[in-house]
Amino acid sequence: MQYISYFIFVFLLIPQVSLSQEGVISGTVTNEKGAPLSGAHIYISETNKSTVTDNSGVFRIEHLTFSDHQIVISHIGYQTQQKTITLLKNQPEIKITIRLAKQLDELSEVTVLSTSEATKIRNSTTAVSLIEAKKINNRSVTTSDLLSTVSGVQIRQSGGVGNATEISIQGLSGRQIKLFVNGVPMDFLLPVEELGIGPSLAMLPVNLIKRMEVYKGAVPVSMGADALGGAINIVTRKEKFDFLEVSAAYSSFNTYKTTVNARKVMPSGLTAGLTGFYTYSDNNYTLHDVNLINEQGNPESISAKKFHDAFRSYMIKGDIGLIDKPWADQITLNFSYANLYDEIQHNFEMRQPYGEALNKVSAHNTALQYEKKDLLRNLDANLYMGYNRIITDFNDTTLNIYNWRGEVIGQRTSGGEITPSQNKLKLNGDNISGRINLNYNANTTTRFLFNGVTSFFKRSGEDPVAAAFYGQDYYKNSVHIYKATSGIGVEKNFLDKKITSHSAIKLYHYTAKGFEINNNEVDEIEQQKTEFGASQSFSWKFGHNVLSKLSYEYATRLPDRIETLGDFSIAVAANPNLKPERSHNINLGGSLKKETWSIEANGFFREIENIIILQAVPPPVLSTYQNLLKTRILGIEGEVSIQPLSWINITLNGTYQDLRNRSKKENSGVSNDRYFGARLPNKPYLFGNGEIQITKNSFIKNNDRLQFWWSTRYVEEFFRYWEVDGRKEDKLVIPTQWLHNIGIAYTGRHKQYTVTLETHNIFDQQAYDNFGVQKPGRSWHLKVKTSLFKS
Repeated sequence: MQYISYFIFVFLLIPQVSLSQEGVISGTVTNEKGAPLSGAHIYISETNKSTVTDNSGVFRIEHLTFSDHQIVISHIGYQTQQKTITLLKNQPEIKITIRLAKQLDELSEVTVLSTSEATKIRNSTTAVSLIEAKKINNRSVTTSDLLSTVSGVQIRQSGGVGNATEISIQGLSGRQIKLFVNGVPMDFLLPVEELGIGPSLAMLPVNLIKRMEVYKGAVPVSMGADALGGAINIVTRKEKFDFLEVSAAYSSFNTYKTTVNARKVMPSGLTAGLTGFYTYSDNNYTLHDVNLINEQGNPESISAKKFHDAFRSYMIKGDIGLIDKPWADQITLNFSYANLYDEIQHNFEMRQPYGEALNKVSAHNTALQYEKKDLLRNLDANLYMGYNRIITDFNDTTLNIYNWRGEVIGQRTSGGEITPSQNKLKLNGDNISGRINLNYNANTTTRFLFNGVTSFFKRSGEDPVAAAFYGQDYYKNSVHIYKATSGIGVEKNFLDKKITSHSAIKLYHYTAKGFEINNNEVDEIEQQKTEFGASQSFSWKFGHNVLSKLSYEYATRLPDRIETLGDFSIAVAANPNLKPERSHNINLGGSLKKETWSIEANGFFREIENIIILQAVPPPVLSTYQNLLKTRILGIEGEVSIQPLSWINITLNGTYQDLRNRSKKENSGVSNDRYFGARLPNKPYLFGNGEIQITKNSFIKNNDRLQFWWSTRYVEEFFRYWEVDGRKEDKLVIPTQWLHNIGIAYTGRHKQYTVTLETHNIFDQQAYDNFGVQKPGRSWHLKVKTSLFKS
């Protein structure tokens, strides 16, 4: 808890800090007639300082260095202006008057900020891909859909909306990939460990996202977690102007999606925001070639609709805060409540249908966030403190046996559909977390970074149904987990900033207390580990158009709660003797950007040992996670973007990755070395994406817009199980898939409304994922979005 005590101390100290910067830029913003413009946005690019004008059109930005400052003035409906202001010690305050001219094609400040931040990230030393959600938030796509368009990224989803999802980055997947929201680990905010990534990502609609940053290989110090092979940071929208945006969508399989996003910014700097969303889907699409026992007692292959796969989630989030104060660029208090209902249709291979098992979750979150440039001279600070409670309900109490038509065909004498005990399990998890991120600009070529993240998690529960089966309620035994991650980095520029070096070391500490069941007796177990990681990366700019990158990381991932302490609800036993996973990651790549086209390529190497794998066995015996495989991954990925004309854009990307087993028999749980050097099963090795987008401005009226797009996804066939096993004609494969989507969107004048119509999987091809689980066929999507901005 020493990290949390430190965070509390820092928060109490912040308002008392006096700043040493002395320069001031102030002034008035008016229209062409000289009338003051309130709500105009003033932004200084090199410091990221910003403010908005008050009702009199007046603004003031303080604590600036004595140097040149590039100032950007923007307002919806007016032409953006840029000016260079020089502050001198003998003239510490400059007052200016800006007159903005009307324009019909407006540019909002969010575009200015987004471009600046995105450029910095793309030019960093790490291998990273960015997805600007603003460019495609008119479409009826999910957060998972967006991620799947990135080269090197494979999304494996076991079904439709809200179903189980696995993310793979350059061959590493599952728990080896860490997710963040605004730099804060996602499992601090959402039920990632309880329900998995799929339902958690479904709680973050695309309309509420500004961009996604996909880090491949070396993970930046600012991402404070034990990521083995990559990280994804989802940056949510944080506009600093008044707006209201509402969207509603209806899709096939009785799917509804609605979002509301509103913000009010006062001239005093007081801000308030309200965000909400609702998602529902029956997921009742058709499955092909599922087995049914006919009246003669023989298996029969049929097509049937899913009948127990409904998914619903909603969230409401409010925040209140202050911006652009001498002691804080932004300080915000957030509150949110999220709720999820998820029916479970089948097991992981889609062999057995379920008719009543389901998960329900509610999540409450409260957080305080603070940001300040030049907290002390040249020191920037970003701090977070949060508390969240996650309540999960798992219900599996029926004795009924269902077939794929949704008919009850018999009853078991005991047990549920999934577990041998039956369950009516309620778990309460409480998590206290904190994060501190500091950047110190020592001089124009050297920057030091520190990031510290800590969390304390406690979980307990009750299950009267399972207690009757086992003789006691094991879930009343609590689980405690404490995690602390810290990293220190130094960034250095050479040769007039043509070469940038980034060096970092990371320290991970983990303490867990739980229990395991031996001979129906509860034994308390405890695990404590301290590990480290390190990385070195370089970028080299060859002029304005060419950028090359090289990175190496020695990465470590500690076993998580379920792997170490088990989870009785999913029949997993504890294994406190697990070793951390370790990986050597190397990335080498480069990009070339021209006015009408760009190309990017990246090669990668991974060597991973002590990979943690679930040794699954049929109930009532409990499965156990064990350290088994050592794997080597070699691969290459690339992307080409072409804009031959101003109204057309073409993007193509592809990935080849070769995942090979390097484990000897004594470390693999097998009796010989026949799997040594074999390609890992159930892992795609060749896949890619393509898209053509056509945009016509002023299509019907001045400043409206018509967009049309066609996108495609290709995955080469791969083996479901080990390629070296069995006869060639009997081997199960996931067949080659080539799926196509098309869409059209019309945006009215001044971008106040958009109507979108899309078709996914337009040729109704059968789509498959993990272990052959079938995904939806052709679907239709209609979406309407309206935006009201302060003028």
